[in-house]
Amino acid sequence: MNFTKPSSIEVFEMIDAALKHDPSITKGKEGVYQFALQGEDGGTYQIIIDEKGGRAVSGEELKPTCILVINTEDFKDMIAKKLNPTVAFMSGKLKIKGNMGLALKLQTLLNAVNF
Repeated sequence: MNFTKPSSIEVFEMIDAALKHDPSITKGKEGVYQFALQGEDGGTYQIIIDEKGGRAVSGEELKPTCILVINTEDFKDMIAKKLNPTVAFMSGKLKIKGNMGLALKLQTLLNAVNF
């Protein structure tokens, strides 16, 4: 069986749907998470959590609270739970700029999103 990974935009559309489906997963995680995806199918995406709830967008809509720089394939593996975010960070595959505490909360947020 040939399994193709979803495109980056599809991944963020799935995250957006999950955030809207279960707003409780965003509690205590308010901020703007910006993803700078490197390599093929890369780009800039944001997960925004504010008083209106959570949403995922393509591009830079608001000033980021933390920026996560990662290769697109590593990001997709992280979302699919094949790559642990802590391991990715410790091995240098994931670089975090800005609010580190907020970035740590992202793992629980992404774990709530099922792919």
